[in-house]
Amino acid sequence: MPILVIDDFKYKLWKPEDEEKEFHPIIKEHYKHIFGEDSIYFDMKHKLKSKPGSAAIPDAFVITLSKPYTWYIVENELADHPPYEHIVPQLTKFINNIEKLEIKNKIRDILYNELSNYNNKELIKRKTGQDSFQFLDNLVSDPPKICIIINEIKPGLEDAVKTLKAPSGIEIIEFKTFESSNAPNVRAYLITEPLYKLEEHENKNWESSLARANNNLKELVDILSKQIEELGDVKKEVSGKYLCFYKIQQGVRSIFTAFILTTGALKVRIRTNPNTFSDPQKLTGDKIYKGWFFKKIGQEREFKITSKESIPYAMELIRHSYEFSGKQEL
Repeated sequence: MPILVIDDFKYKLWKPEDEEKEFHPIIKEHYKHIFGEDSIYFDMKHKLKSKPGSAAIPDAFVITLSKPYTWYIVENELADHPPYEHIVPQLTKFINNIEKLEIKNKIRDILYNELSNYNNKELIKRKTGQDSFQFLDNLVSDPPKICIIINEIKPGLEDAVKTLKAPSGIEIIEFKTFESSNAPNVRAYLITEPLYKLEEHENKNWESSLARANNNLKELVDILSKQIEELGDVKKEVSGKYLCFYKIQQGVRSIFTAFILTTGALKVRIRTNPNTFSDPQKLTGDKIYKGWFFKKIGQEREFKITSKESIPYAMELIRHSYEFSGKQEL
């Protein structure tokens, strides 16, 4: 069984057993990592059928709002499904139905109605400069790409898909889920060949890093930030890729904590007094950093947290940094 290691934390492969209840929600939550930041995922099942044709029910639709504008029919699958007996027949129905004008118009209307639920009509106008209905009408006039998202690409799948003739092609995305060995509710994901250029979506600032973080990390940032601000006169400020916390004392501000978001954990840098600092749980280890955030006074140390259970102890370390910072700078 493969093991994923992120920032010294080990994750083991987790395989969903129920496609609808376990796999679909994961894809819905992380679709932007597959299709890009400027994409909208429509999580809905609508039967697509022309009067003489056979019915097809996609798992989802996706549209992208950055050029070249693209729309996808999404089929979420588990690797246990046989390619020729299950996947190919389903995709064949999509291909046979999608060129029919009545089906395209139906999809356009379905997506337009769903936009109201997602509050995305204004987003389309802002991103594309077009009215949302006109944008969708133009978009679906071209053939969609078909995207298979599967938890594992097994031998035979790619050969089976090659037998199909989709006008705009078929993409196969392998989406693997890994669980932390220490905290099963903490997960990491491995996605093969996302459908956007990674260099265009690098986390260049704190806001984009936070937007891409999983819900667990977002909650950790929120809870820890609020508790830090309760320490006293504290100012929170974004600085590039980091979220920094300053102690304000007699008009002088002194940084005492900095957040760094990684894929699987929240890193926290603190300023420590080498004479009084105590870390019985060894959360900060033995490494002393060379003054990235705290350039003059004290030792710079770092620890990582991945769960809410670590917050009380984390706050003890942060409180030490808060109390130590600022005194020598007055």
